[in-house]
Amino acid sequence: MPFDSFANPFRNPADAPEVYRNHHALRKLFLANGSYVRPAEDAVTLWIADKLHREYSVPLEAMELELVADFAPTAQEARGGRRYLARVDLVIYDDRYIDARGNLDVAFIAVELLEPNISLDSDGDEQSGAGHFKRLDAYMGGSASARYAILSNGNETRVYLRDLEYPRALQPIGDLPKYESARQAAQHSPYTVILKPDEPDGIVTGLTPLTRDKFREVLGDTRSGCHSILRDNEGLQPQEAVDAMVKFLFAKMVRRTSDN
Repeated sequence: MPFDSFANPFRNPADAPEVYRNHHALRKLFLANGSYVRPAEDAVTLWIADKLHREYSVPLEAMELELVADFAPTAQEARGGRRYLARVDLVIYDDRYIDARGNLDVAFIAVELLEPNISLDSDGDEQSGAGHFKRLDAYMGGSASARYAILSNGNETRVYLRDLEYPRALQPIGDLPKYESARQAAQHSPYTVILKPDEPDGIVTGLTPLTRDKFREVLGDTRSGCHSILRDNEGLQPQEAVDAMVKFLFAKMVRRTSDN
């Protein structure tokens, strides 16, 4: 997988592209004089951010460095007042969701990074491989949404999938799936709503109104219509077929609303 090779073009901070130096998501890696804040670890951070951006299609806007989160891991612990802080080096957000202020706030991937000379299998203090994994595991266990986790020192990278039924269970997987940006997809959608005051209704959507004949062809009582298929092929009564179609359309509307 792409993470296998640590051919890091950014060991020297002077080689870091300007787009990374100036972007709000990554500029915290650099001091005012252009050097790394933490020379050994920050080179790994920029390397993996570049990998995620170029090879996995993660938008820079979906990244946040050094996130510190305050968690009550379980309902029982929350009732008991127990909380803890978990810090993770890099968080990738799901860009389908924004908060009331318009900021991304639903974590999707958590990344914990080590210096290249620290083995992922080392044990000991918080700076060991085991210490970093524990920190990553704590964040994943406390997050309600994080699905994937990455642990890397550059030389070796491990990718995990979190079982949502068991929040603390991280299962090693071979590779990370490509990120699908809802915002970038919307920019290329022919159905994006565009406000045009000079139009009769004030908007243009790219949608074509459904004519009566087209409605009957797709949904109605024709040989290829959904109603006919559900009634004749699936053995549903006419009213049952209508009920199934209405539920399906409602589910599609709810999903589209939640995605937006």
